[in-house]
Amino acid sequence: MNSVNHKYHHGNLRDEILRAAYNFVLVNGYAAMSLRGIADECNVSATAIYRHYKTKEHLLADVVAKGFIEFNTFVEGSEDADIFEKCDNYLEFAFDNKNIYDLLFSQSVVEFLKFPNILEVADNAFQTLLESVKDHDKGLNDLSASNKAVHIWSFLHGITSISKKMDVALALPDSEMPIPVRSIKRARDNLRQFIEDLF
Repeated sequence: MNSVNHKYHHGNLRDEILRAAYNFVLVNGYAAMSLRGIADECNVSATAIYRHYKTKEHLLADVVAKGFIEFNTFVEGSEDADIFEKCDNYLEFAFDNKNIYDLLFSQSVVEFLKFPNILEVADNAFQTLLESVKDHDKGLNDLSASNKAVHIWSFLHGITSISKKMDVALALPDSEMPIPVRSIKRARDNLRQFIEDLF
C-alpha cells in the first residue's frame, strides 16, 4: 500500500497509467485493455484510475495521442531524412508497432472529434509528409503538394493494411503467391519507384 500512496501523492500516477496502457496496447492490442487491468498493472485500485480517466475511451484517447507523437517522431527520422526515408520509416513503424498503428487509425474505438488533442497530433503527422513533398519538389503549389501527400499517405496506409491481412501469403515464394499478393509485395519493395513516379 505504501507504494500506491507513493505513486499517487507524487502526482505521477496519470503518467504511469498512460505508460502502462500504451505498453499493454503495444503488446496485446486495444480490445483486451480494461481500466481494471491497467489498475492492476500499476498496483493501484480501480478507483484511483477513475480519478484520472472516466472511461476506457478517455484512456485510449491519450494512448492514441501518445501513439501519434511516437509515430511522427519516428517518421521524421534524422534531420536530413528525405521523403523516401520518411516513407520507409512510416512502413517500419506500422509493421513493428502493429497494435498501436491499428489503434491510431481505428476511429470506431475513439471518436477523434471528442478529443481535440488527437486531431492536433494527427495533423502534425500529415504535415510531416506534406513538408517532405514540398521539399522534394519545390515547384509544387499548395494544392498539388497536398494532393501528392494524400496520394502517398493513402498508398502507405493501404500497403500496411493489406499486408497485415496477407502475412501468410506474403511469406510464400514469389512463384506460389497469388497475383494480387505478389503485386502488393512488389509495390512495397519498390516504394521509392512508386513515389518517384508521382512527381
